[in-house]
Amino acid sequence: MKKVLCLGVIAYMVCLLFSNNISVFASKSSEVDYAKYKPGVTVKTDPTSPTGYYATFVYEDETKEATKVELYSDTFNHFTLEDGFANPYQPKDYKVGMFPAGGNSDTTLYVNMENLGDHLWGAKVPLSSGAFVYNFRITNPDGITTARLDDPNNPTLTNTATNISSLSSMVYVPYKSKTMGTGDFLDRSVELPRKDKKTGTVETVSYTGAADDKRGLAVYLPDGYDPNREEPYKVLYLTHGMSGDKYGNELRWMNEGAVANITDNLIADGTAEPFVVVTMNNQDFNWDYGKIEEDQFEYIMPYIEANYNVYDKPEGRAYAGLSMGGMTTNRMYFNHADEFAYFGIWSYAVTGDELNNIETYSDLDKPSVMLGTGIWDFGLEPVKNLDKALTEKGIDHAYLEVPAAHDWETWQLLYAAFVEDHLWKADQDDNGDQNDNGNQGNKDNKGNKGNNGNNGNKANNGN
Repeated sequence: MKKVLCLGVIAYMVCLLFSNNISVFASKSSEVDYAKYKPGVTVKTDPTSPTGYYATFVYEDETKEATKVELYSDTFNHFTLEDGFANPYQPKDYKVGMFPAGGNSDTTLYVNMENLGDHLWGAKVPLSSGAFVYNFRITNPDGITTARLDDPNNPTLTNTATNISSLSSMVYVPYKSKTMGTGDFLDRSVELPRKDKKTGTVETVSYTGAADDKRGLAVYLPDGYDPNREEPYKVLYLTHGMSGDKYGNELRWMNEGAVANITDNLIADGTAEPFVVVTMNNQDFNWDYGKIEEDQFEYIMPYIEANYNVYDKPEGRAYAGLSMGGMTTNRMYFNHADEFAYFGIWSYAVTGDELNNIETYSDLDKPSVMLGTGIWDFGLEPVKNLDKALTEKGIDHAYLEVPAAHDWETWQLLYAAFVEDHLWKADQDDNGDQNDNGNQGNKDNKGNKGNNGNNGNKANNGN
């Protein structure tokens, strides 16, 4: 996580057209003994897999009427730096050193599942290291399809206070250097659930907003969280972007983003101190920053500070977000640089007059700032432009590009890097320097290309 990926990417001509109507077929029953697998998903090492692992999916059709079932994900395909985003490789064609990416309908892989009888359907897919989203699409007897179904035997996260659920089920794949290679961003073990008891908890709660409405939050509490600890816990407020659903975005980071797993692992290995993470839903405000700002300062933070043992002062608070949440974070940084000690602005940033009038904002040199994006991310240019503007103003900050697109594969990596290399690190520096961990090396890479084939990238499906 600690190095910026140096790129020399030249996009080839598109040799493979990909759309959400193209499917691949699951292994035949003679090749897979699905009777060995329970409904849900099972990941096992396998010497016949190009990655060293197979994920075996057994879907239980609760309608008992499906005539066809498809497993799908927008991050099952893999890409190389040499071929760029225009040339996706299906899982069966995986080779050492490839990166999972996607984030839109054009990169979504559909796998036709095998009918196993008894309303069970099976598919087997080789996947590389990390956390992957997946869903199912069924064809009903009348020919109409129903999509965005999670796995009934591996359900997505639900806010028990609002009864609203997140969007996808998750599968986690270990790392094997022999089959996946070595190098930056290939070992994504940090995204996997821990097998010991050094794990925190995620609480789902609701609070009352300005419109006297019931609004959801998800709160990660670290292992050993003590509500009576003398020193309050530092707290990160983490916002999502534009999702496929208007409600439930407070769950995406905790579920699809693997935030609890990543934070558990980095705290357990001593890389990070225990801290609290709060995720919220801003999408139903239609990205009206004034309403988001009011909700954050007048409702969310008072609720969290009254109900959890967290900092209520800027030095113990951070704010970060992805996509439209990245733009929201940028606005928080421009307008409230004195209210948070750390900012993470990822996969999008302010543009136009907001950026051009950067001189009108104050205290921008006070907090520690990390900018991040995927190399095939359609939000790359706004983030690079913000990087340029901060550099021209002489404001220290970190900049990181990772090998993925506008997708969870990018945001999992950026969150892990934020926690591992930046968050709360400035307070530990003896010289008080708030720009930590090799930031100048990051600056050397700010002109990297790698947006090949990305102009056609559509808004992500439910990310």
